Amino acid sequence: MKLAIKCLVTALLLWIAFRTVDFRGVAVLLSDLNVGWAAAALLLTGLLVVSDAVLLAGILRTFGRRLSAGSALLYSLVGWFFANLAPSTIGGDVFRGVQLSRVGMSVGAAARVIIAQRALSYATLVLVMMAGFPIALRLADRKRETMLLSTILLAAVAAFAVLLVLVHLPLRDSWLERWPLFRKLETASEEFRRLLVPSSRNAVSWVAALVQHLLRVAILACLAVGLSIPISVAALFALTPAALLVAMVPVSLGGWGIRELTFVYFLAIAGVGAKEALALSIVFGLVRLVVGAIGGLTWLVINEDHLRVHASSDERAPAQKEAARERT
Repeated sequence: MKLAIKCLVTALLLWIAFRTVDFRGVAVLLSDLNVGWAAAALLLTGLLVVSDAVLLAGILRTFGRRLSAGSALLYSLVGWFFANLAPSTIGGDVFRGVQLSRVGMSVGAAARVIIAQRALSYATLVLVMMAGFPIALRLADRKRETMLLSTILLAAVAAFAVLLVLVHLPLRDSWLERWPLFRKLETASEEFRRLLVPSSRNAVSWVAALVQHLLRVAILACLAVGLSIPISVAALFALTPAALLVAMVPVSLGGWGIRELTFVYFLAIAGVGAKEALALSIVFGLVRLVVGAIGGLTWLVINEDHLRVHASSDERAPAQKEAARERT
C-alpha cells in the first residue's frame, strides 16, 4: 500500500513539473546532451560512490569496526541501486543497515552507524548551504525568493543546532523523552557525538562527507554545460544544495518529481528557464539510475563474504563495549 502511494505521489509530482513546461523543448535539450560532458558527469559520480565508501568505512572505524576498501565500495555502489527504489536515501540506508546486521554487527549497532552517517552528511550539507548563502542572496531579485532561501537555511541550521545541543546537554530521563521525535533526535546526537571527537579517522569522515556535496555540484555543472544551460558554477553551488535538501523529503521514489519541482523553482532564481531546469534534473536523475543499475548488477553477483565487517584489531575494546550496550 505504501509503495502504491509513493508511486502515485511520484507520478503526481512529475505531472505538476511537466504541466507548465514545453515537453518537446525538454526532449530536444535532452537529445542534444553532449556525450563528453555526460561521460564527465558519470566519472564524477563514480568519485561520489568512492567518497561515500570512504565515509562509511571511516564511520565504521569510529564504531570499532573494520571494512575493507573493496567491501566499502560494494556497500556504496549497491546502495545506489536500492536508493532508486525508495524515497530519498532510505533504500540505500535500509540495504546497508540490513546487510551490516547480517555480516557481523547487531541490528542496533548497524542502525547507529547509518544514523551517524546521515547526521554527518546533513551537518556538512548545512555547512555548504551556509557557504553558498551570500551568493544565493545576490542572485535573488525578489523578496519572496530571499525569504524562502533564508527560511530553508534557518530551518536547516536550527535542526543542526538542536543536534549540537543534545550532544552537549545531558537530558536523559527528562520529560522530553516522552516525545518520539525527541528520542530519535537524542539517538542521532549520541552517535554524532562520536564524530566530534578530534581524530584523524573522524577528519577523513568529515572531508568525505563534504566532498560528496561538492561533487554533486560538479556533476550538475558538467550536465549544465552538456545541455548548454547558461548557469555558473557559483550559482549551482549556492542554489542546488538547498534544492537537494528539499528533495530529500521522503515522499517520492528515488526523489523523482520533488527534485524536478525544486530545480525548476530554485534555478529560476539564477535566471534558468523551467524547460532547462527540468532537463537538468532529469539528466541528473538518469545518471543516478545508470549508476544504480550497475549497483544492481553487482548485487546479483556478490555474496555476503564480500560485505563482511570485522572488529578492528586495535579497537576490540570499543567493539566489546558496543556489544555490551546491545545486550543491555
